[in-house]
Amino acid sequence: MLEQMYGQKKRKVRVYQLMKDVYALRQGDLSVADFYATLKSKWEDLDYHSEATWHCHDDQMQYVAKEWDNRIFLFLAGLNDEFENIRSQILNSEESFSIEDVYSRVEVEEQRRLVTPGGKRDHIPYNERSALVSRGPSSAPKPLRRCTTHCKKTGHTVDFCWDLHLERLGNRARSSSGKTPVSEDTKSSGGKASISAKQL
Repeated sequence: MLEQMYGQKKRKVRVYQLMKDVYALRQGDLSVADFYATLKSKWEDLDYHSEATWHCHDDQMQYVAKEWDNRIFLFLAGLNDEFENIRSQILNSEESFSIEDVYSRVEVEEQRRLVTPGGKRDHIPYNERSALVSRGPSSAPKPLRRCTTHCKKTGHTVDFCWDLHLERLGNRARSSSGKTPVSEDTKSSGGKASISAKQL
């Protein structure tokens, strides 16, 4: 009698733990196949510890049908949000599906996403995928050109150095303000800036 009571208590603890695991299980980083296999293993363990009794065959059939409906809901509820469309299609369908049918449809959707441009998961953790989606394309800044043979300043080459081509500087300034600029070339007399020939 004590052995039977101890065995009954042990069975209840095991069933409780299995049920807790099943209801808490989520796909996360798992593929659809791995997630389904994990759930199926726990369901089989639950069936092994089941002590349901039937008064007739119809009772058994009704229980089994209800149990598998519950397992379909658990499987769909544990999927990642990326499968929301296929999940809604299955739940809103008038057709009755077995758990194998549901799993097959979801796996087909996963494979379709893997081969569709922009839909590849690459087994990136789910909590990191949303962060990757929010990042825009990066572009490296263009290197500044340096006038290495004259003024040593960046942003132009010697062919466009204003210290050597004052007429280009004058044309640019006149096109924007209508005024002739004063060059900032070498200060040769009393620290005053020299005036270009065009200003004279």
